[in-house]
Order: sequence, then structure tokens, then C-alpha cells
Amino acid sequence: MLGQTFYALGRRLFRYGAVGFLLGTALSLAGCSSSQDDDAAAPKPAIRLETNATLGKYLVDAQGNTLYYFGRDLAGTNSCTGGCAALWPLFYAENLVVGDGLKAEDFATITTTDGQKQTTYKGWPMYYYAPANGSGQNVREQPGEVKGENVGNVWFVMKPDYGLLLARANVTNKTTTQTTQKSFLIDSQGRTLYTFALDQTKPTTQSTNCSGGCITTWPVYLETGRNLPSMLKSSDFGVITRPDGPNNTTRQQTTYKGLPLYYYAPDGATRSKVEGDGVGGVWSVATP
Repeated sequence: MLGQTFYALGRRLFRYGAVGFLLGTALSLAGCSSSQDDDAAAPKPAIRLETNATLGKYLVDAQGNTLYYFGRDLAGTNSCTGGCAALWPLFYAENLVVGDGLKAEDFATITTTDGQKQTTYKGWPMYYYAPANGSGQNVREQPGEVKGENVGNVWFVMKPDYGLLLARANVTNKTTTQTTQKSFLIDSQGRTLYTFALDQTKPTTQSTNCSGGCITTWPVYLETGRNLPSMLKSSDFGVITRPDGPNNTTRQQTTYKGLPLYYYAPDGATRSKVEGDGVGGVWSVATP
């Protein structure tokens, strides 16, 4: 009698244990299925990086269409209106998911003067290129095409790691008070770069022509990268070593076509400010 009781109890424990095992297995499989479903539902990047043998890495949309920046948008606003807008349609991603190698915080959204939303990257509004076909219709270029690069010397593919960029703006000469549209070099943050005429007239001492108090007003510029718009040549840039670094040390300064490059302190860290052109009759924006 006692043996039968233990036998019945054992069968019950086995049955309950089997049920528990099956239930646990089912839940585990359900969890795996849910995880796989989540992975499958992960949104694709609205912006990602593409690589070109000549241009290197640059930004494209989800379909691989090339994105560009406009040198006249230095202030961070859309300057491409009228017929320009037909040739260069703006880019906007409502649900911004970025691909590997890009940071979401580098992107933002602006509203154009006609009420359209546009995505920006590091302060630059982004565009597609849509040249006119044989019938005169503007048709966006195909994925992988980069035909908009260097159009008008002011349109360039948007890269993630420009060391220097080109901008175009109306510049007022502080000596003559004349305003002229110029193309000039800016750093990756949109800050204007300048050259000093005395460096040009005394090339053997160009590392020290602007020193002491001059350097306080005109801080040296050093660019560590060499990723440039295609209009600029890497071979035109160099580095000099100055003897006036902090605590009696040396420091380096980037040169362009042999001329040292400087910031202008009153411009501050504000992109698009160009207050140093023509100062003293010897300072100029660095033109290509």
C-alpha cells in the first residue's frame, strides 16, 4: 500500500515537471521570436555613409541618393530659392535614424522661408541634385551618382569629416568699405579663416610676422585633417612650426599656398561672421 502511494506521487511530480519544462521552453521560444521580430522591425537609417573611390565617405539618404551642401548657406539657413530650388531640391527626413559612423546630435531641422522643413548636418542644410534632362525637366540623379560635386565651385558632397570647407558670402572690406561676394576658407565649425599680407611679403619669416599682441587678435589655425572639397588641393596645404608656443614651447600652424592661416578674435566662435577682411589694409579672407 505504501509503495503504491509513492508510485502515484512520483507520477504526479513527473507529470508536473514535464509540464513545467514544456511551458518554460515555449516561453523561451516565444522570447526568441519576439527578439527576432524586434530586430526585423528595426528602422533602416534615413541617412547613412557611402564611399566613393575619389571622394571618400559622404552622406546619402536611405536609397543611396547623394546629399550636398551649398557654400552660400554658411549662416545655417537655406539660400537656394527660385530656380535654384528646382535644381537642388531640399532634403528632409521626418524620422531621423542615422547609420554607422554618424551621430544623431549632428543633425537638426530648420524651416525655410517658404515654410518647408529641411534637415541640416553640422549646421549645413542638405540638398539633392536634380539637373535638367533633354526635355528640360529636372530629374534627381541616380543613387551612387555624384555629378553635383563642385558645381559652380560652391556645391559639394556632404562629408562627415571635412577638415576645411569652402563658403561664399558678401564680404565687406573694413578699409575700403566695399562689399564683394567672395569664396573663402572656413574651418569645420564654419569659422572664417584669414591671411596676413606681411607673411606674403616676408616669406622667410612668415612664422613670426604676427606674434605677441597680434596673435591675441589673430589666433593661429591648425587643421589636423586633410578631407577637403574637391576644389581644394591637399598639396596646397602645409604646416609651419612657430617659436611662440605657450611656456616657451613651439606650436604649429596650417598654411595655404604658403600663407599661414588665422582666425580673427572678434569673429568669436560664431559661424558666418566675417569681420576681419581688410582690417589694417593687410588682412584678408583666405580665398582659393
